Amino acid sequence: MLKKLQKWRYGRRYGYEVLFRRQDHTIRGRTGIILADLGMPEQHDPSFYTRFMDHVFSYSLPSFIHPIVLTDRGIALIDPGNPLARESFMPDHLVDMKGSFTNREGRPYAECKFKWKAPGMKRNPSDHGYFLYKGDGPGGAPEICQKTSAKVAGWYYGHLIPEKKIAWASQCRKIYDMSSAMLREKYPDAVIRHARYMYPESVREAVDQMLSEGCRTIIYQCFCNPVYSDFEDYSLALPMVHEYVGNRAKVICADQPGNQPPLRKAYTDLAADVLSEIPSGASLLLILSRHGHPFRKETLDLRAPQYTVPLEKEMRELIEMRPGRKEIVWSNDEFADEYWDPKAKKFSTYMAYRKAIDEGFYFAVEIPVDFIAENTDLMFLHAIKKFRAFREYDPFKPVPYPDWDKPLRRIFREGQTTGIYAGCPVGKYSSLVAEAVYLSVAGVLNQKT
Repeated sequence: MLKKLQKWRYGRRYGYEVLFRRQDHTIRGRTGIILADLGMPEQHDPSFYTRFMDHVFSYSLPSFIHPIVLTDRGIALIDPGNPLARESFMPDHLVDMKGSFTNREGRPYAECKFKWKAPGMKRNPSDHGYFLYKGDGPGGAPEICQKTSAKVAGWYYGHLIPEKKIAWASQCRKIYDMSSAMLREKYPDAVIRHARYMYPESVREAVDQMLSEGCRTIIYQCFCNPVYSDFEDYSLALPMVHEYVGNRAKVICADQPGNQPPLRKAYTDLAADVLSEIPSGASLLLILSRHGHPFRKETLDLRAPQYTVPLEKEMRELIEMRPGRKEIVWSNDEFADEYWDPKAKKFSTYMAYRKAIDEGFYFAVEIPVDFIAENTDLMFLHAIKKFRAFREYDPFKPVPYPDWDKPLRRIFREGQTTGIYAGCPVGKYSSLVAEAVYLSVAGVLNQKT
């Protein structure tokens, strides 16, 4: 009864207020450590994108609307040659969420009977339509989720990614390997497992393995999010761990890695290396970009200053050493446009680049401080929205990224302004990210003594 009352009282903040803030940090018995990340796969897996989008809509929409919006009446299809279409057209090729251009019989979808479905959010210029094919029955996921996965399969992996692979899983695995090695050296009796919280089965497997090895305390930490949010951490991953553990062991959530100085140093070192390539005295706008969110109340906003305030201070100390004109701005890649933010309360990364161009800065350097690894959001979805500030940016041009041990650097020019996207703190910066993960977990483990 108490649990139900708490969930009713706190709603989406139940995970933060009850499971995190009120947790007892006293460790008992053998300890298991789950180090988790989002789980974006290296090669296209339609289930990842359909699961993620299903969570987006399930989380953001009232429950009574779910049966209407999250329907599966057939197979959602996208034309990779015109993936962002908002008006009906005659497609040349159609692809489904699995990357197939043909139906069960091997007939091209483009030759089958299909129906155009207009964007669900008609006023949102970023939403797009899709085609619906019913000849083979349901598609296996809500259509609104299928269309995203079909776009990723046909356009991202089919055209924009020359290597046909995304770096996220590989770069996250290196963080896990380094941080788990540090933990094993200091705490050799601990059981450490990797999990991907968008794949609940991997979380359940990690929990079951720890319980089978006699763990009576399980420490959970998400290492891919510098700041924890209700959307991914407190309302999704943490309750999931508690559910799978049940009453068989104690669960402790280690704090967000953004509270640790080494994580901030990873970004300031990355910024310092980029700035070292810029002529001394050249005017500089340093853009600290975040993902952004559309929610009125989000614990992320409450906890972000523990990360962003000292990070900004350290970034200011970095650029103060440079002569000439310089400025720092914070920006949001998402949910800061006219549709999501009609009162212009937020500052978009697009507007940050436009500020640099309109005010004559010679360089605009963007550091995406919410991400520890490269992913399809940064490379394509966010890129479409922010890099349109530069006329030379072409959203249909492939984005090669052959060396995952180096940050992905993207450079655009407009007028006298050179925009530099600095990429994520991977490669030589990864050890600092791993150290932050280690310190967060060790902060819990050290209370044992």
